[in-house]
Amino acid sequence: MDELENALAWFQAAPQRWIDSARSDLSAAAQWIWEVIQGDFNENQTTAQTVTSTVISMIPFVDQICDVRDLVANCRKINEDTSNKWAWIALVLTLLGLIPTLGSLLKGCLKIPLNAARRSAFAMGKQVKDLDVWKHSAPAVEASLVKLNEFLARPAVRRTLAGMRVDNVYGWLAQQVRKLAGETNVTSLLTAFDKLREALQQLVGLVQKWGTAGMNTQAGQLLQMVDRIRRQADDMLRQVLKPVQDFLDRLARRLELESDKQFRASTNALNAHLPKPTEAQELAEFAKNKPAWVEKNIVPPHPPALVAPSKPGWPDISSSAKPPLRGKFDTFAQGQIHAVTIPPGEKLYRVVDPGSYDNSICWMRESEYLKLKSKADWRRKFAVWANWNSNGEFVTYVVPPGKGLNVWEGSTGSQVMRQTGGAKPDDWVLEGGGIQIVLDPADLEKLAVGRRQPTHWGYGDFGSVPSLVGVPVLKNNLRE
Repeated sequence: MDELENALAWFQAAPQRWIDSARSDLSAAAQWIWEVIQGDFNENQTTAQTVTSTVISMIPFVDQICDVRDLVANCRKINEDTSNKWAWIALVLTLLGLIPTLGSLLKGCLKIPLNAARRSAFAMGKQVKDLDVWKHSAPAVEASLVKLNEFLARPAVRRTLAGMRVDNVYGWLAQQVRKLAGETNVTSLLTAFDKLREALQQLVGLVQKWGTAGMNTQAGQLLQMVDRIRRQADDMLRQVLKPVQDFLDRLARRLELESDKQFRASTNALNAHLPKPTEAQELAEFAKNKPAWVEKNIVPPHPPALVAPSKPGWPDISSSAKPPLRGKFDTFAQGQIHAVTIPPGEKLYRVVDPGSYDNSICWMRESEYLKLKSKADWRRKFAVWANWNSNGEFVTYVVPPGKGLNVWEGSTGSQVMRQTGGAKPDDWVLEGGGIQIVLDPADLEKLAVGRRQPTHWGYGDFGSVPSLVGVPVLKNNLRE
């Protein structure tokens, strides 16, 4: 009884009857248990309350009562309307903390953003058909990161992380969230539900054993309600599992970006970007030893477009557009610009160098990227001069759930570099012809941009092997 009493005391003070009876009035204990397990979510916790509740929820037995309270609150919400998928999403966000992958520290860390998302889901009505959990909870999750930082700054937490040899906390959290997403399925969620239902039954048993007849009846009705929800859970959890897994993927991505912000600095370097040749230097290199990706004195096989396309709802790439889209119609070949909607779930690729923005205008489909076998392939087919992009890395973008992404797609136009003082104006030509995509970076959701990966084509051009000291290789660089 001492362990239960200590745990209950974290939530609310003992009834005076319990104290006056020298802890012998068991009906007072039943009242105490009954009031605690019916506690609802506190929607307006201060930062201090959030951090404190996170710490105490990591204490054995106390954390079980926390989870039981949350299960009861979720089931009450679902019971109001069992067709409300947002209420079921809130339940899944509660059950995530019971999946065995999570140790007590990790559970304590993730409790903060997951609770923020759950409160957002609770606020959603069934009329909100769009089950994009991240979109609807992002402001609350962003605010929760402040609270997470405060939790991580606690001396006890810092000592624990040091003992675990975790020096990049946000990177570690991101890895654990991805692991959790991979282990989250209907079976694991139902197992977590049953574990909580068993704990609830034990507490209800004490209420029924020690409490009044009226309390006995109410406790029995509560357990029956939870059992009704459990019987429907198999089907309903299947319907909301994918939105929650998508949320976990984007939460992991957000934590990775936070990690990158904290670990971008490098030492022993004057410049954090790889130097690119100037146009004049590139011309000089062509004259010394022509690379395979450029041609000399040929008619451009894919003449650039002369007229900008226009369609409501698609990016403006005309000469009067705002940067960075201004005049980008001429990166396409004549007659080869098409208005296309990329559907949700499709993956796009963008080749970058360490100084490039990830969320910029030029992309390609996965099928186009996989055709490329070398840097020379990429430079020739997508008409990219060395003085524009030194290459070395790529990022991906998976179009989020919703209406899709409106882009311009078509053959890349040839690029011409004029040799100063040359006999012909069109001395050097990049062929083009690869199928490129131009989009408005404002239409990109930052968390759908993947982590940078190596192209394995090298960072240098013209035979150079640049030093990468101080270069934030494979670190995302998102335009604000």
